[in-house]
Amino acid sequence: MHVLQTLISSNTKISALLTGTLILSACGGSSNDDNTNPSISDVVPNNSVMHSRSVTIRGLASDNKELKSVGISHNKQLINADLEQDSFSATIEAIAGINAYTVIATDTAGNETTHEASFYYGSQATAGGAHSAIIKDEKIYAWGRNNKGQVGIGAVTKISDDPETATAEHPIIPTLITNQADTKFVSLAFNQNASSALDANGHVWSWGDGDDGQLGLGIANDNVIDETDYSNPQKIKNLTDIVAINRGYDHMLLLKNDGSVLAFGNNKNGQLGDGSSANSDTAVTVQGLSEVVQISAAVSSYAVDKDGRLWAWGNNKYGQLGQGTSDNEVHNTPVEVVFDEAVISVASGKGHALALTQSGKVYAWGLNASSQVGMRPRDTSTIDEPWENFVLTPKLIPGLDDAVAIWANGNQSFVKRADGKIYPWGQNMLGTLGIEEDGNVIEPVSPILELNNVVDLGNGALHTLAIRNDNTLFAWGWSFEGSLGGKDLLNAWTYRLPLTISTEAPLTE
Repeated sequence: MHVLQTLISSNTKISALLTGTLILSACGGSSNDDNTNPSISDVVPNNSVMHSRSVTIRGLASDNKELKSVGISHNKQLINADLEQDSFSATIEAIAGINAYTVIATDTAGNETTHEASFYYGSQATAGGAHSAIIKDEKIYAWGRNNKGQVGIGAVTKISDDPETATAEHPIIPTLITNQADTKFVSLAFNQNASSALDANGHVWSWGDGDDGQLGLGIANDNVIDETDYSNPQKIKNLTDIVAINRGYDHMLLLKNDGSVLAFGNNKNGQLGDGSSANSDTAVTVQGLSEVVQISAAVSSYAVDKDGRLWAWGNNKYGQLGQGTSDNEVHNTPVEVVFDEAVISVASGKGHALALTQSGKVYAWGLNASSQVGMRPRDTSTIDEPWENFVLTPKLIPGLDDAVAIWANGNQSFVKRADGKIYPWGQNMLGTLGIEEDGNVIEPVSPILELNNVVDLGNGALHTLAIRNDNTLFAWGWSFEGSLGGKDLLNAWTYRLPLTISTEAPLTE
């Protein structure tokens, strides 16, 4: 009897133990039955414009037990992210326009969490000498100076035209380009009096000033440079698979899907990079480059490859090739501008250049007469060691270690820092820097006030556009022929502070 009672007691204890185990399992207490999903946070980039085709997705992912993997789903591909404690990162290849992607975190029990985000690859805002444009809903709205047809409305106009006899109303506010209404545009490139756009199918369109074949609309090998001006966008024939465009001063660079670079236009300093100094009105291949992820053109030309190497060619009058010398020679093939770390973005002004590195630092070099490189006040006796008039090798901009984007044109420079604000420096003639103070700015220490959360700039030689993350458009600088895009912005030569430009009811004809 004692033995039977012992067996019954033992079985009862075993049964109770098993029941408790089942209860724990149902609550997720067993490692083999974990019902808690991983968490994902701080994912970047999101709702921003990227200048490089190579985009690194970063964020935090964690799990209550053990994280198995994080993947990035983009453009019908799944890329495994690198994991380091709770941080993940993965580099993807962007497509022109909107890039939607999904972060997928999975734990060892098979639980999954997804997070959706997006960024834009390309330029949604652009400015030339005195004309401007934005892309809205894959359509182009342009305005401003139109003496060469660069606005693209099918006519040459000026602000003083008599409305009774004018062939078209001069575009002083954002005006829809209508002759290609069915085309979906994803990126813009304006400079001086010429204009170009990239469509979603990888085709390039050009219009405006055709000097030196810079519109790329010629016939190959006909020994004649087509310098025709066009007042409507013209599709460049036999040019496909383009993912990025950038327009310089009378020439243009184009990035192909395979990572090669093409160019057309003025080539007197070798800025087309094809080993010659002959102008070309059709696309030629830049020599010696492969796996390029970003391009930038001004008077010289620049490219960044996937390994973070920066290449330069063309004009070196002010040392803008970053080789330690200045000269008037033809530099018609790319040379490397050497840095101690990977470069992720390049921007070029008329005679200077900026480079953004992986650690968030910014370097500058080239023409520095207006402190567009930095640290050169008009009265150089006011600082201990002013930088040279020509900075021949890249100099580190002091105090910057959190930069996320850079822009340059004319004699101005702009940087976006991690706080989401834009910090300008360089020439401040005609309100070009967007600040109330007069005089050049020697370093980027003060932000443009009330201009937070900017996603992209479109900066011309003397005026600039900015798009905020809520799609609000701003403009400032030189007001000429309606360059700023507002009916009320015609009463002064310059508007120093950013002003809101309406895009809610643009012209349709």
